[in-house]
Amino acid sequence: MARIAAVVLLTLVWPAAQLLVFVLRFGGLPPGGAAESLVFVPMGLVTGIAAVWLWGRAESSRRRRLVLVGYIAASPFAFIGSLVGGLLLPGALGPLVCGGVPLIAGCYLGYAIGGPRPGDGPTGA
Repeated sequence: MARIAAVVLLTLVWPAAQLLVFVLRFGGLPPGGAAESLVFVPMGLVTGIAAVWLWGRAESSRRRRLVLVGYIAASPFAFIGSLVGGLLLPGALGPLVCGGVPLIAGCYLGYAIGGPRPGDGPTGA
């Protein structure tokens, strides 16, 4: 149940963040209202599923921590990418591709870096 809650949270964070930045920048909602931020829901859903999946596969707390660090570190790139992607590709496809790829790459990079180090685990003897 906690994994589903995490995916839902990560799904809703991206439309909320985009809407918040718009309101702070322009002093009000977009001309189409808050519904315009729903174009970022697929990006949040796909990246949330990927992050939670990698988190669940991580066998150590170090690896889980680095998945989270990768997600957070990639967030600024994903934010910019999702905005630019909306200009390059139609509908939700732009944010999904241009915003989702950095987030998933950040999570995977954290997962890969957090893997077993030489000398960890059984010796095989």
